[in-house]
Amino acid sequence: MNKSFLAIAVASLLPHASLSYAQQADETVVVTANRFEQNVKDVTSPITIVTKQDLERSQVKSLPEALRALPGVQVNNVGFGQYSSVYVRGNSSRHLLVLVNGVRIGSSTAGEANFSQIPLTGVERIEFIRGARAALYGSDAISGVINIVTDYQAGGRIAEVTGGVGSHGYYESGVNVAGSISDSTWGKFSVSANGDNGAVSARSSTETTPFEDDKDGYDKVSVVAELGHEVNDSFQLSVQGFYHRGNSEYDKTAWDENYVNVIYPNAESESTLYNVAGKAKYTKGNYFSELSLAFNGDKGIDSNDVEDDSKFESERVVATWLHSYHLTQALTLAGGLEWNQEEVSTSEGTYIQESRDNKALFLTANYVVDRWSSEASVRTDDNESYGTSNTWQLGTAYSFTQSLKLAANVGTGFKAPTFNDLYYPDSGNPDLEAEESFGYELGLYGAHDSIDWQVTGYKSEIDQLIAWAPVDPNNPAGDWIPSNVNKATMEGIESSITFYVDSLSNTFGYDYVDAQDDATGKQLIRRSKHVARWNIGYELNAWQFDVTTLYRGKSYEDAENTIELDAYTLVDLSATYAVSQQFTIRGRVHNAFDEEYTTQETYNTMGRSYYLNATYQF
Repeated sequence: MNKSFLAIAVASLLPHASLSYAQQADETVVVTANRFEQNVKDVTSPITIVTKQDLERSQVKSLPEALRALPGVQVNNVGFGQYSSVYVRGNSSRHLLVLVNGVRIGSSTAGEANFSQIPLTGVERIEFIRGARAALYGSDAISGVINIVTDYQAGGRIAEVTGGVGSHGYYESGVNVAGSISDSTWGKFSVSANGDNGAVSARSSTETTPFEDDKDGYDKVSVVAELGHEVNDSFQLSVQGFYHRGNSEYDKTAWDENYVNVIYPNAESESTLYNVAGKAKYTKGNYFSELSLAFNGDKGIDSNDVEDDSKFESERVVATWLHSYHLTQALTLAGGLEWNQEEVSTSEGTYIQESRDNKALFLTANYVVDRWSSEASVRTDDNESYGTSNTWQLGTAYSFTQSLKLAANVGTGFKAPTFNDLYYPDSGNPDLEAEESFGYELGLYGAHDSIDWQVTGYKSEIDQLIAWAPVDPNNPAGDWIPSNVNKATMEGIESSITFYVDSLSNTFGYDYVDAQDDATGKQLIRRSKHVARWNIGYELNAWQFDVTTLYRGKSYEDAENTIELDAYTLVDLSATYAVSQQFTIRGRVHNAFDEEYTTQETYNTMGRSYYLNATYQF
């Protein structure tokens, strides 16, 4: 059987991306690429889909772990529950937009999502599109968009319980139920809890800053719920929400009033995230409309035995009205209006301005005929703090044969200054402008009877990057504030090839990322130039075996590239056994060869760890 290009688009580098999934890919519909439903084969940008089944078979314990296996992604973290940075194509975490069911989430103060605290509870799939999408989503969508979807898929019934244990006192438990309440009403409820006693996260660097040899654990509780009702064949109402609360211990260092680097013992970080969204969908013939209103928040409290608690809280209201219309069989026109308002507060003082709103209008067109697929989008954002940003994006793809396809994309993006950048007490800079980007890519894809492959080259430039700089350039010993001072260029190649032989699958992937500070020519910190992945999956009767190997080349801890972080190779082993149709047992060995490595100079990472869990479906 000749698989389509869709198999390449959706078969990620996760070890669990199986042949059966790739074969079914032609039926896959996505919403993230252009904000309305479309067949993934018509999307011009590279997109990866991770399903619930993929997450279960890989046995990842957190979102950063799931993302680490995807093309173009580098994750820097020190353990479950600890802060994580997610770099896509060499870009900062600040340049990656994160959605839950299509709704923007993340801290308005820090300007990025707290990846380690975003739950996998109730997740049905993760859609990950790479490249600029600001012309559809606005700020942050420079390197790509991650959409975490918990939508209940009508027509099925879910009733399952999960429990597990592991190294360092790890535990997990969860309940997931979903189904029809009546002929026209459905509901979903998922709750989970996990945590561990932790491992030693901080590394002793010098005699003057000896870290405590303590263990830094975490605990999390997450809830996901949904209630929907089909009023008639055309009109549908739903309410979706999630709530997450996590507590993580960590080792904190900071400069005191005498500019001495000191330890704050027994530091803890408490995070609370929530999102509630009401949606009304209308579909009639070739016309689709969706009106949504969402409320979400991000609250963090840092505490230790020396200082008073430090609190940061942000809340966001988002209203969106989307429309799409199939003008002809080949041409679809879509667009939308979006308004959001953000409010922030902190115990560190009073922000110069504590709220702002953003109004946006976007239009997009998709044209699919014969071997061609094309899209064009434009958007304008009017922000109360920093003014107007206009963005655009163009993409096209051409299938030379059923087995060979070429795709190209070009577009602009921007990153809005955060409240901390603009208005932080005593150090904000209200004159900041948005960071701006321009990027393009060219991809070639092949799909054959037993081999899928792809290679994509890309380049993006970001101007007006925000960094700390002295108010008076001639007096670096004076006051410093956030300033538009830097420019960076990211260019590279993403490639992968997958072989299918009966019940065995092999996927090899290689990323080359050259992320430079244009002013110095140095590599941006903690980005590796070379990343390679090798994933093997094998099915034998009721068994499923997976081996995942990740290689990351050396990187640098400092902007001057004088402190080198060594290259490392991680190997994970996992096995799944279906005792019956209802009962499944899974086991995993993380870092099987106990590799010693670090993604941040002063922090350890997890050594060899063992995990066992079981799921029973009613």
